[in-house]
Amino acid sequence: MRNRVLIVGGGSAGITVAALLRRKGISDIAILEPSETHYYQPAWTLVGGGVIPREKTARETGKLIPAGVNWVRDRAKSFDPVAGHVDTEQSGSLGYDFLVVAPGLQLDWQAIPGLEQALATPHVSSIYSYEGSTKTWEMLRGVQQGRAVFTCPP
Repeated sequence: MRNRVLIVGGGSAGITVAALLRRKGISDIAILEPSETHYYQPAWTLVGGGVIPREKTARETGKLIPAGVNWVRDRAKSFDPVAGHVDTEQSGSLGYDFLVVAPGLQLDWQAIPGLEQALATPHVSSIYSYEGSTKTWEMLRGVQQGRAVFTCPP
């Protein structure tokens, strides 16, 4: 299968690019995205602050794909920019004239020694996961005195 535009990643960036291209009249667009559920990750800070419930940050991916855009439910395995195609895990090779690469982030808790173990305790949390965003709010609600420390790894 060949598309004028292939977007790798159906998160907020990929879906936004597809919507903007459709508004400009560009057709023959495909989004390569394996996830059935889209999580609006920037809102997890609001979940961690108790402003909204985490369920409001999750939507069915299919309901967010712009009209006229083909959703390929698969993931990229390799890129070949010279030949102009992306190999997928199950759908074979997808050709393109223009490629947008927006696969999102990949968390690597193991990159920081001890972090996985710390996150398993009731005293450490992160807003960078769906489950952790709620845990953060639960922890903050329980603070009666002392300090809460917020940090960002390098």
